[in-house]
Amino acid sequence: MPKVQGRSFTSNTTKLLKHLDKLTKIQNEEPPSPVMAHISLTNSCNLTCSFCCFANRKMADSLPLEAVKSALEQFRNIGVLGVEFTGGGEPTLHPDFEEIIRYSKELGFEVGICTNGSTLGKKITKELAPLFSWVRLGMYGFYENYTYNIDIFEGTNTSISAAYVWDEKVETSNNPNITGDWMSEGGRKLSRNFQNKDKFYNMIDWVEKNKIPTRIAFNAIKDVSIVQEDIKIVREEINDYELDRNKECEYAFLSDFNYKGERKNDHCYMHMVKPFLFTDGYIYACPSAELSKENNYNYSSESQFAVCHWSEIEDHYSKPSYKRSHNCHYCKYAMQNELIDDILTPTQHNSFA
Repeated sequence: MPKVQGRSFTSNTTKLLKHLDKLTKIQNEEPPSPVMAHISLTNSCNLTCSFCCFANRKMADSLPLEAVKSALEQFRNIGVLGVEFTGGGEPTLHPDFEEIIRYSKELGFEVGICTNGSTLGKKITKELAPLFSWVRLGMYGFYENYTYNIDIFEGTNTSISAAYVWDEKVETSNNPNITGDWMSEGGRKLSRNFQNKDKFYNMIDWVEKNKIPTRIAFNAIKDVSIVQEDIKIVREEINDYELDRNKECEYAFLSDFNYKGERKNDHCYMHMVKPFLFTDGYIYACPSAELSKENNYNYSSESQFAVCHWSEIEDHYSKPSYKRSHNCHYCKYAMQNELIDDILTPTQHNSFA
């Protein structure tokens, strides 16, 4: 069995190039047709992770069912192919979760979900499981002490992958879940469970045994120099695991191929590729703007990242493609933005490529 190719499972230029029709619309300044839409159904969560990039969210916020259905219809009308239900919080905790998933499939979407996996078999039932094209599990059960009921996907065509965020050093963390300095009130608890080597090794053992492609990511809400050091540490930890177990990882991999370091410019096109509908009812420029320190571990409709309200999706995306400018200290999609920059760069003598 060859090692899993991480680029096959996460957002990157390789996957973006599979959608040349979408890129051509941007190149020709036509109304854009995003590849996918990310939707945050609720801010409620049953965990308090030390690295949570939504730590300042309003915990009680959830998208109303009618807003979700209208947004889905509008996304379908502008040619979106897939929808991913993600954070904010734990999407399975939305009171209308099952109805939303079934409606998404009725509209013809490929449906994905990012979940911490604690509700598998409860909120994601065996009957609901086949409706998902893919499920990405957050590998936090290994220090929150819960297990993953992946048996519900047996006999389905659902693709299971996973993600693990390398926990930052808590003694230097500015995350509100560590410091307690939240910008909004209500239902909050400090992080209590943290990563250690044994739990990290147990996690890799499990994904290798169950043959689940798993990206081990770094916490990006830091200065670039610290992120670079974290990438080095994670690479060393994976190497140490392989030495300890006397075998190479086939399914767990370091997710560093999206890391750009210093950006070439502030150009942003992700609102035309993967817009993000947050629980406040607004579309934002990308699903990872919360990784920007400028966003204060949250989204705000008054911030530079807001695109339009959910009720305006179809109208907004009926207008010509356009470039946005966001000077985020870290951009998960910097390479994709640079690819689109290249596509838009005027060239001569194109017959001599």
